[in-house]
Amino acid sequence: MGRNLWKVGSYFRVIGPGMMFVLWLFVPPVLAEPDFLVKEIALAKDVENRNPGGVFTPPAYCEKDKNGQAAIPVVDMSHTSQVVFWVKVAATTSGELRHSWHHQIDGTWAKISEVTLPIRPSSGYRMWSLKSLRSDRHTGEWMVVIAPSNEPEQILCITRFTVK
Repeated sequence: MGRNLWKVGSYFRVIGPGMMFVLWLFVPPVLAEPDFLVKEIALAKDVENRNPGGVFTPPAYCEKDKNGQAAIPVVDMSHTSQVVFWVKVAATTSGELRHSWHHQIDGTWAKISEVTLPIRPSSGYRMWSLKSLRSDRHTGEWMVVIAPSNEPEQILCITRFTVK
């Protein structure tokens, strides 16, 4: 019995390093998964059954996905008095996400409001916030920024739209 163990031990000493090298070549590295991943967004008039209703056109998108090269949604205040920002997020952990609403005034972005929303682990957690509109104050360019509340510099998505 001691002899067989020695042979097994010798076997690993002879091909052990080669086996380790072969395994290293075929095992893909495990990458850290982000806590939150934005899967889908929409700018809409309202929410119906936890889905966006009356989606503005053209469709909203995350700027990091399109590099700001696509047309942005237009909100016509003669047809609605609010904008709903709806998001579907894959989450590996519980936490809070922040929707920061910004309005461009005289060429400068000003934070108008900020909403913190709880999130739980899910492959498609749906959440939304809304901004009421007033024609005397809210026309022009808008942007909504999504980030984890505890890491606001980790921007998950930025979307823009115009209010007319």
